[in-house]
Amino acid sequence: MDEKPKILWKNVDNKYQYHVTISTIGSTIESENVDESIVYIEDLEKRRQAYGICGECNEPGTGEKWCQSCNAKRFKNNFKNWTSGNKHIDEFIQQSQLNAIHYKTCLEWIPFEKFQNVTYIAEGGYGKIYSAEWPEGHIKYWDIENQKWYRFIYKKYALKSSYNSSDICSDFLNEVI
Repeated sequence: MDEKPKILWKNVDNKYQYHVTISTIGSTIESENVDESIVYIEDLEKRRQAYGICGECNEPGTGEKWCQSCNAKRFKNNFKNWTSGNKHIDEFIQQSQLNAIHYKTCLEWIPFEKFQNVTYIAEGGYGKIYSAEWPEGHIKYWDIENQKWYRFIYKKYALKSSYNSSDICSDFLNEVI
């Protein structure tokens, strides 16, 4: 019989940052300049202390209630269930999901119909800018007990429409980055 995954996350102590930092391979940090709040991805023990352990794979987290490897598998399994209609955008979003070490580094494709109370704000370089409500809210972490994404709802979200969204290329996506 398989055991149900357990919640093994720690609340992030305010002495640590909320997600790991990808360190440069081969870099050295002088001991007098070490910032103890920085948690590097290679430092498994500090990740365990800062974020706790994933209740599914038993590895240290990469951010507040976040396991990069387990969440990447979840996202990958869901790729077939959505598309923006543009190959470049789909690949851009998918890469952000596969590499996300924290919820703030994870993008989602949200169909326009899921937004409510859309209000025009201004015109920008590639299109128009709007504010909107998104009742579902953005992914915050995987709820291990209920086996679904826990989502957080802000009152307003910013939307940007593109004049030629079907022709979006890597130049536009570089602006996004």
